[in-house]
Amino acid sequence: MLCIAEIFVPGFWLLCLGIGCIGGSITAAVHLGPSAQLLAFSAMSLVAFFTIRPLLMKRMWKDTGVRTNVDALVGQRGRVTQDFEPGLRLGRVSAAGDDWRAECTTDRALRIGDLVDVVRVESNTLIVKPVDPA
Repeated sequence: MLCIAEIFVPGFWLLCLGIGCIGGSITAAVHLGPSAQLLAFSAMSLVAFFTIRPLLMKRMWKDTGVRTNVDALVGQRGRVTQDFEPGLRLGRVSAAGDDWRAECTTDRALRIGDLVDVVRVESNTLIVKPVDPA
């Protein structure tokens, strides 16, 4: 039952307990007492937690390298939609189809239509740097 329930709960915790139950069942099948069954359950569960679970976690929860949400904005190019105030270095930028509040890394005055690169995202503000004309 625990192995089947593992389908609905991530993390392979229930699978390890299910393996422990199998160890306890084998001990019960050879007619050993409840203390031996508990010992076998505990030992098998711990072995599964420290051997099988890390292997399964490494195999099943790989990082695909695909950035999503605001992490995907870093490195993208945007266009200034509201002039940046030189003293505050604040303005608005259109990036990835959305209009964002932005802060520039330099004191350079940015005007509507200028291109910027997204350096990082802090809360709901894009930190941008101007694209140098080539």
